[in-house]
Amino acid sequence: MTMQVSAVISACLFGILCLVVSGHSQGGRLVVVFDHWIDLSPAGNRHSDVHAKSLFYSLAASRNLRVEFRRVKPVDLHRSVDWHSKALAGVVSVGECHLGLTTLGLGRRAGVPSLALDAQPCGRYYDNTLALPVHRVELNRRYQCVGYIMHRWLDRGDGPNNATYKTSLGATTSPLKALRKSLTPSPENYRDEYLRCVGWDTPLPADYIDPAAPPHRLQLALARGFLSGRQMTVATINRPPFIILKMNGDEITDATGFCLEMLNVMAAKFNFTYKLVLPYDGNWGAPMENGTFNGMVGMVHRQWVDFAMAGFTITHIRDTVIDFTHAFYEEPTTILIPPPREQDNFLAFLQPFTWQVWLIILASVVVVGPVMWFMGNFSDQLPILYPYQKNSNPQPLFYYMWGCAFSLTSQGSNLRHTEPARLLHAMWWCYCLIVVYTYTGSLIAFLTVPRLTSLINSLEELANQREVLWTYRAKTAHDSLFSTAPPGSVYSKIGQLIKEQPDLLVTTDAEGVQAVLKGDMAFIKEKSWLDFQMELDYLRTGECRLAQVNQLFFSAGFGWVLEEESAYLPLFNLEILRMAQSGLFSVWRQQYWPKPNECTAGGGQASGPKPLKIKNFLGHFFVLGVGLSTAILAYALERVYFSYVGGDEMRAFQDQTFQKRSKISH
Repeated sequence: MTMQVSAVISACLFGILCLVVSGHSQGGRLVVVFDHWIDLSPAGNRHSDVHAKSLFYSLAASRNLRVEFRRVKPVDLHRSVDWHSKALAGVVSVGECHLGLTTLGLGRRAGVPSLALDAQPCGRYYDNTLALPVHRVELNRRYQCVGYIMHRWLDRGDGPNNATYKTSLGATTSPLKALRKSLTPSPENYRDEYLRCVGWDTPLPADYIDPAAPPHRLQLALARGFLSGRQMTVATINRPPFIILKMNGDEITDATGFCLEMLNVMAAKFNFTYKLVLPYDGNWGAPMENGTFNGMVGMVHRQWVDFAMAGFTITHIRDTVIDFTHAFYEEPTTILIPPPREQDNFLAFLQPFTWQVWLIILASVVVVGPVMWFMGNFSDQLPILYPYQKNSNPQPLFYYMWGCAFSLTSQGSNLRHTEPARLLHAMWWCYCLIVVYTYTGSLIAFLTVPRLTSLINSLEELANQREVLWTYRAKTAHDSLFSTAPPGSVYSKIGQLIKEQPDLLVTTDAEGVQAVLKGDMAFIKEKSWLDFQMELDYLRTGECRLAQVNQLFFSAGFGWVLEEESAYLPLFNLEILRMAQSGLFSVWRQQYWPKPNECTAGGGQASGPKPLKIKNFLGHFFVLGVGLSTAILAYALERVYFSYVGGDEMRAFQDQTFQKRSKISH
């Protein structure tokens, strides 16, 4: 009998206990407060917002609760929630550390179950078992484990209403709560249990998984379901040929380009629409002093947009806060410079031969002249072909060297020859004809098709001089590359100039082009953009005002920017691979990349003969002037000499010569 009474009493007490425990979780209201980190209002359409709202709606439906979402500030939290309402089943905060700390403190004082989902690191109170670090968890696993923990939290009634907490605060414990305390284990460490949950793949219900489908296919199916019927907000920027925007003020009226073709294919395939927006500051995305990112990378990281689409250079520093898709294009960097200039042809008459050839020609005159002189004057054999010259007087060495030199100008000579000397002279004339006509043909080519010289030929040449300065766009991958390069490297030398003269740095690509057009300046940029800009400038002006260095460097992949652990990142990556393998990328490159023109195809300024101008003959006129001046000087010296020194001898010699000629004529 005693045992039966004890069993009845135990059953009654257990029933009362169940009613008490269930009173906190069955019926009533579940209030979810949030801040700027997440948007749980009806307008919130980011995938992180949708995941969180789905969790709370499902939880409320399974627990017969009415869920209420309220956006509040920590200072207003005590007024925004009726903490003493008996219908309040619990309060959950989703957001920054201060909001979570305030929620847990007010819940403890009011005796209301409270839970904090921290969207940022909050190490100062992570010893609290009711604060879950959701920021550390991938999105596809984050809220599954949160749901699991919240079910346990509501089932157990842990929180300030639990007797353990009331006792710790010195509150009076009722007999019923004392009995509940004795039958209920101490509160579990929900934080550690949550971290254990997310430490491995969380198992889904068995009836939800297709046994024949691998987990990757399941992930793709979830991503398709998320995108279907949704409007995505996409940040982009004008970057031909990847993104070509037409603007009406600050409004985008039309968009084309390589990346738009990719986006349209994905939107049609996955049944979503999109809205294009510009970056608030016109930047791509670079780290700032406070540790956050500006530009489109910052917009994606702060969840202002769903993703960013353009030719983003994939870098490690950006990858720390966002995720990149697979690279869809490998882009090299080059240097934009003014067009090549014609070489100075003041000495164009010397350019057909190198200085070594000129030296050999001079040496041949010096060698052949003495040999011919020796054969003509120190031989016992008399001329056979011209015997009447056998009694001619020997001639000095200088005559033979002078005659050899004048043969190069197609002038004849009257020298005493023997048969060996005559044979050597004939071969010398053949040599002279070859040299003269070779020189003539080369000189015509040098004058009518002038050689062009580039301002700069490589990045190394640019870095090791200061006659031509350079620039690149601020807050880009190039800015990070050159400013953080190790000392002594070429990249470090490029960045050193900007550190010394920060005013050279440009904030837009158009400023970089204008700097090149003004004179001796170079602009470092991706090659595809420079190709596009050179074509536009040529079509606008009809002139080749820009050129590129032939060297390519810093090849980097281009991708799109998505949130970390984005639900549709694997889906986008798979589709990018399919488009590349299907040949669509090649078709779009043919469509949007600039076609070669006379500026980009090798510089049409030297493509054919040109009429000669006065500047082409400056060297010729210089030689003529030197010869004329020398002749006048020689004439003046001769007049002075014979006027004051040898006038009588010269007149006597002239009289004798005249008398001899008179006798011959008679």
